[in-house]
Amino acid sequence: MSRILLTYIVPLLMPAMAYVAWAWYRQGYVARHGGAAPKLEQGPWPLLFFLGAVFALAVLGTTALIRGGSPDETYVPPHLENGELVPGHLEPKKP
Repeated sequence: MSRILLTYIVPLLMPAMAYVAWAWYRQGYVARHGGAAPKLEQGPWPLLFFLGAVFALAVLGTTALIRGGSPDETYVPPHLENGELVPGHLEPKKP
């Protein structure tokens, strides 16, 4: 669950969360010093979610490049061995 949260949801929502945090800070600043406060309803929401999608794709692409196995390895899927579940793993190819 944490992998899904960190690779899909957090990058997708990060620009929107940053904008909301800035708007919240700005409203407090305006309350102290005067001026025009930003309205969340008029925020650049389509742009923020587009940037979030681009950021999520960048995270997924980076993860795929970094965590991939070597071409000279073979994936062994999960299987039962002597009644115990052996998780999937990569093994070097046999010559």
